[in-house]
Amino acid sequence: MDNEKNELLDDSELQLYIHQKLDIIGQLAGGISHNFNNQLTGIMGFANLINMRSTDDNIKRFAGEILGICKNAGEMVRELLTFARYRPVATAGTDVHDVIHTIIHLLESSIDKRIVIKSALNANPRLVLADAVQLQSVLLNLALNSKDAMPKGGEIHFSTEFINAASACDNADTKGLDPAAAPGGAIRIEVSDNGSGFASDVKARLFEPFFTTKVSGHVGLGLSAVYRFVKSMNGTIDINSVEGKGTSVAVMLPIHTAETANPAGERGCNRAAESPKEKKRGGTILLVDDDACIRDSLSTFLRNHGYCVSTAVDGADAVEKYSKTHAEIDLVILDMVMPRLGGKDAFVKMKMINPAIKALGITGFTTYSVEELTALGIKRVLHKPFPFEEISKAIEEYI
Repeated sequence: MDNEKNELLDDSELQLYIHQKLDIIGQLAGGISHNFNNQLTGIMGFANLINMRSTDDNIKRFAGEILGICKNAGEMVRELLTFARYRPVATAGTDVHDVIHTIIHLLESSIDKRIVIKSALNANPRLVLADAVQLQSVLLNLALNSKDAMPKGGEIHFSTEFINAASACDNADTKGLDPAAAPGGAIRIEVSDNGSGFASDVKARLFEPFFTTKVSGHVGLGLSAVYRFVKSMNGTIDINSVEGKGTSVAVMLPIHTAETANPAGERGCNRAAESPKEKKRGGTILLVDDDACIRDSLSTFLRNHGYCVSTAVDGADAVEKYSKTHAEIDLVILDMVMPRLGGKDAFVKMKMINPAIKALGITGFTTYSVEELTALGIKRVLHKPFPFEEISKAIEEYI
């Protein structure tokens, strides 16, 4: 059915069709991630408490293992949320050449020695407006695809070049960047190989979730996740391949300039570390979360650290309690996604009661950006699952 549809669509219609399919998958991913992150946060919370209270070294080690597993699972969920485009992607100046050098070093120590890796890194300037970790994931994904296409050996070639604004926004290879997104130009990154390539009719399906040209058992989000990342960075991606001769993938990303820098992002998850303040304990916290496991574990942790804690089961419950006791509450810790009344709307109502309210946001999934929430007055947003030490440090900054 999909093949028949692809044959009937022109390029712009096909891009829209792929985008709509990815959005459906993304919505599903976002909902699952929200529930899964809540569960992980609860598990981490109780593992933290076990680690704190136990005097048995083995038990403390076991609790540490649980925390490590939860952290790894959380990273997997964050990747899923990036694919879903519901995770706000950090944007900062990233050195493309540094990322590529790291990937080359990794590949040279891990892949078949019959594969030769070459590079021609000529971009200057070479900073792009992108998340370094995710850019590394994108380029590594492309390189591993090239590796898989050359089971008997071959060449992987990395190249970069600077493209001025006029050319970047009118480029035949990539159909051009949005002029507003690349006022300073772009960097074109190409990963190519002389492997098996693929037939022309395969190109239309490359960015579909779970589509693969590899052998059975190697199915994944792969290029659909790459597509999502590149688009989230206001970039473009184009793939050309000749069956039996090889494949080249060109990614264009806007360069990082003072004009494209994101000061709002620095207020949120990317802000520079502030000078440490003297630790202090004590104060009253209203903890709002619809997940009982999180309320139980986190409130126990905070009470053990000297705070007085009251809890609310959702935003409506929080507003009601805050209206009666706001004079006694030093800080509100507020989940963003809850039944009846979500965290954002609850915060707005509480701010009407007390314009000087202090609040920290916590979330396993939200469609709101960090910038949007901090602009409202929420001091900081922590993404679940998080170590309780992280929220403890955040509290110390505000009360």
